[in-house]
Amino acid sequence: MYDVFICYTWADGKQWADDMHAALNTPELKVFQDDRSVPESDEYEMLPTVKAALLNSRVVVPLLTPCFDDSDHCWSELHLALSCAKALGEPAMRRIVPLTWKVPPRNVRPKALKRRKLMREGRSVEELADHVARVVDKVRRADGRRFGDAMTDMPGRLVDDLIGESGFVGRRKELWSLHDALQESGGTLDSGAPVVSVRGPGGSGKSTLCKQYGRWAAQDHPGGVFVVRLSGSDSLGRDDSGAVRAGFHTEIRRIAAGLSLPEHAGTGEELRHAVGRRLESLPPYLWIIDDLPSSLRLDDHPYLLARSPNGKNLVTTRGSVLGRSRDEITLSGLGARPGLSLLTARHKLVRENLVPENIDERNAARAIVAELQGHPLALQITAGLTTAQGFTGYRSLLADLRADAEPVLELAEHLGHDLPAHTARPLSGVLLRAFDALPTPASRLLAAASVLAAAPVPHDLLVALTSEADRPDTDKDPHAATAAVTEGVRVLEGRGLVEQSQDISGTTYSVHALVGRAARVLLRDGTRRQVSHQAVRALADLLDGAAADAASRLRTLGLLTHVQAAANLAAPEGWGVDIDRWSLVARSGQLRSDLGDSAGAVDDFRALYASCRASPLCDPYTTLRALVGFGAVLQESGALTQARELQERAVGELDVLHGRDLFGNPHPDTLWAMNNLANTHQALGNHQEARTLLRETCHGWHGRHGPSARQTLTALNNLVTAVGRGPGRHAAPAALRIATFAHERWTNTAGSDARGTVDSLFSIGANQLRIGDTEAALTAFEEVWRRRRSHLGDDHPDTLDARENIITARRRIAS
Repeated sequence: MYDVFICYTWADGKQWADDMHAALNTPELKVFQDDRSVPESDEYEMLPTVKAALLNSRVVVPLLTPCFDDSDHCWSELHLALSCAKALGEPAMRRIVPLTWKVPPRNVRPKALKRRKLMREGRSVEELADHVARVVDKVRRADGRRFGDAMTDMPGRLVDDLIGESGFVGRRKELWSLHDALQESGGTLDSGAPVVSVRGPGGSGKSTLCKQYGRWAAQDHPGGVFVVRLSGSDSLGRDDSGAVRAGFHTEIRRIAAGLSLPEHAGTGEELRHAVGRRLESLPPYLWIIDDLPSSLRLDDHPYLLARSPNGKNLVTTRGSVLGRSRDEITLSGLGARPGLSLLTARHKLVRENLVPENIDERNAARAIVAELQGHPLALQITAGLTTAQGFTGYRSLLADLRADAEPVLELAEHLGHDLPAHTARPLSGVLLRAFDALPTPASRLLAAASVLAAAPVPHDLLVALTSEADRPDTDKDPHAATAAVTEGVRVLEGRGLVEQSQDISGTTYSVHALVGRAARVLLRDGTRRQVSHQAVRALADLLDGAAADAASRLRTLGLLTHVQAAANLAAPEGWGVDIDRWSLVARSGQLRSDLGDSAGAVDDFRALYASCRASPLCDPYTTLRALVGFGAVLQESGALTQARELQERAVGELDVLHGRDLFGNPHPDTLWAMNNLANTHQALGNHQEARTLLRETCHGWHGRHGPSARQTLTALNNLVTAVGRGPGRHAAPAALRIATFAHERWTNTAGSDARGTVDSLFSIGANQLRIGDTEAALTAFEEVWRRRRSHLGDDHPDTLDARENIITARRRIAS
């Protein structure tokens, strides 16, 4: 047991530490000073004896000299002491007694030390020792605990060996820089919530650092840690405003489910406000915006930020959000020691018997860290290479990495869009060797990842994709696909190429965007084309079988993220849009609309229509179907003027393409397009144009399918709405007559509970209310409410709409 632990750097603090130890080491104080010099490149952050001494101490005295900040060993000791003091409930850090020498106050960090520092200049060693002794006495009187007492409650956040599932290593100073910036009082002018950003090139560990901070500083965010994944570095995706908004709405639904908010919260905008209200009622929380596209300004997307002062924003990006963020932390490569620790995590270096061969291995491992520029992703994947069969040691691995092959240079050229040249080339060599060393199950999964988005891949999708690959062989074991995925993921995790996680929607797998980009370059085009077709079929099957419960809806959102990439709409290969791809994107747009993500539906159809127009392999009919779908989702999203322009073009081109029958009736595709255009005119207030189109649509369906066909009756319901909203005192009585006729036809054809039947009854009530027959309107609205409640539930928007009309009718009767 010790009273004082002296933390110092050997380079310029050894003599000072010796003097302090001599002055402090009295019968009343027991002082620990490590008198062994450990190289900064040593793989141990702290020797076991040093760590034990620190945890058994009451007070740590860091001697802050000019070389202190460059010592990874010193920062490991200081970080552990600060973390333990913080966990013991001492935000003032009274157990840490910093003494400075030739260090400007602005260079003292974290800020907790700056407030408690005592400068050596002008003071003798005895004066400094007296100051430390007084602090020790106060701590001993107030709280008899030592640093190690914090370990019993929170070992997962306090251990110094942080290599694990998170892949986090080093970055102690960056953790405390984040902490200082986020703990600073005051926030932005609009939301009151502070914004701090972490920037750096691809693979530098931005997301890993922020997630580690969320775990480490969990006490400071009792409301929780929420991650909004934007996939801004996905080369298959889009990084414009529409794509960011669609991605955010997908994430906000996932967060809403985690907060147990009701699914009927409405549109994406309404759901965002509902999430904001719930978060505002929570204790302080951390809001991480992960992978903001570098081409976008955060000022243009304020909805991404936490909207309440009790939330703290942490943004990761390859670009910069200076001007919006309070502080910006830039990541570069890891230092020699943490880089070596990450590299040797799976194949430890021999610490004993340092014969020449073992010394050469150590030197080779250190050279690999230098060769890879300390790049965290490159080191993580290289560590995975040490688990492959045929690995003979770090010396041979170093020689292999230094050999420039043509594929390495080709891949480096592609990765050069995301990385500086000095990092792209060594990372390319690592990726090439990692891919070559993969067994078949793992290689097939990587091929699948190459045609999907750089977002978490649901387990169900990987299993379905593997099943698609095995579809011709009907005699295969039905569990073979699951076994193949399990084995492939096991290997990829071991090689540092995939990360597995769990959330409310189930198991997902994440592949880094740079790994996916490399797979698209290194895998043959024919292989990716085949896997793309398999992914389209697998996604279509999963979307068709989607259930309605909350977990299934979240899995569906996870699947929708990959639709554009699998359909190849944003990729440069130009494989064309066939009927399977068109159907998949159309289904995706429909599901997004059903889930309230109208922005995502617009995004899907915009990409589909652009791809159809650009591809010489896409026929005119498929292009027009994409145009019709694009116009429909624009109308639903409220972009009425743009929707009208596209729908008018679609009606004209479909009429030319299909022509009319012998009786002048338009083709069914043209009729549906006319119906959509009429609805848009109605929403724009162009009632006369809407009535003209709907009358023609009714006649067209009547001529093709008869007076009782569902298409005819649906057009009739729409006509009732258009006529009832028209000008003049005869509009409502005329609409009531048509609605009564439509209701009779609907009842005879589809039954009293069919949606069209109930909608026509609703129109009857609405027009009775317009002409003043309030009692009859109330009866109609009550019947509509009972039927919608029975089939749709109490909270469905249509049920709530009927209830509001009942209230309106009752108020009119009462008045």
